[in-house]
Amino acid sequence: MTQTQLQIASKADIPATPRSMRIVTESIGTDLEVFSADNTQVVRQIRLLAINALIEAARAGEAGKGFAVVANEVQRLAQLAADISDRFQQDVLGRIGLSRSMADALVTEMEGARLTDLAQTLVQFIVRNLFERTADVRWWATDTALWSALETPSVESSSHLASRLAVINRFYTVYLDLVVTDMNGRVVASANPHYQRRLKELSLASDPWFQAARSCRSGDDYIVDTVKRSALHDDRDVLVYATGIRAGGKSDGAMVGTLGVYFDWQAQGQAIVEKEANLPPQVAEKTEVLLLDGSNMVIASNRPERVYTHFPLQNPKSEPRGSYYDKGGAIVAFAKTLGYEDYDGLGWSGVIIQQAERDETIRAQLKLK
Repeated sequence: MTQTQLQIASKADIPATPRSMRIVTESIGTDLEVFSADNTQVVRQIRLLAINALIEAARAGEAGKGFAVVANEVQRLAQLAADISDRFQQDVLGRIGLSRSMADALVTEMEGARLTDLAQTLVQFIVRNLFERTADVRWWATDTALWSALETPSVESSSHLASRLAVINRFYTVYLDLVVTDMNGRVVASANPHYQRRLKELSLASDPWFQAARSCRSGDDYIVDTVKRSALHDDRDVLVYATGIRAGGKSDGAMVGTLGVYFDWQAQGQAIVEKEANLPPQVAEKTEVLLLDGSNMVIASNRPERVYTHFPLQNPKSEPRGSYYDKGGAIVAFAKTLGYEDYDGLGWSGVIIQQAERDETIRAQLKLK
């Protein structure tokens, strides 16, 4: 096997990425520029030799006429080589320069587009999941056990209510808890037996979700709180969906209490950023997957220390999706939710941060200068 064949074989395992193709193109361009410069220098030397030869032929007089013919031919060939060099610089090097620009654009577009699509997929996945939560809370609020326990309070109705909530919670494992309050915010019943004792008779009157739920104008309305830690549930991360419970379970009935369903964000959010991205191990170790709320607060990350910090997303034109390179050279791709059905998605975004391959590393792999 020749040396060239050995080099080709050793480079066959290097991934053909837009970035590696750009490096190869740059290397070809650099080599051609060196060749062109060397060729120009040779042409200059030949011209000087031809001029010197003509001078010596003139000094030799009649004896140098034959040599003058040769010197003129050398000079003509030198001019022809110079013309070829000029065309080479204008045509070939010009095209190499264009291909470099196109390769740069291709790297930016392909690397960014691929990760932007992934960011969009992830945020849409969770938003579609959460759309179902809006239906759950409004449907369960019409359950007879809920409104009857609030309209006609008794030990029996409260017991039936707690039993009914426990059944719902057992089959809907995405929820950490379901909580029913009266109009004053007093907890009447909750679903999760682990937290029932501390919640019973507790006042949630100051909780944002309760106050917002009381403002719902009909049974068709609902509210969504922000992702936060619930002190009532061992500081687990939750997302509360809530609505009013109305007399007779009717959409236009008088409000008799509220229902808050505590979506287990800690489990579900982490599953999205850690599992749904489905990245190979060698890619995952250099990639960060984030979900941001409408104010760019990190609400989920495969690096948990990021959660509840502000992410400085660079999007001055408020584009719905895009990508850019940060100061460290990492690719940052983002995509805002498109919403789903009548659920606006709360302005959430998916963000992928990936360390790009270093040009120096690729050059070393390809044994390029």
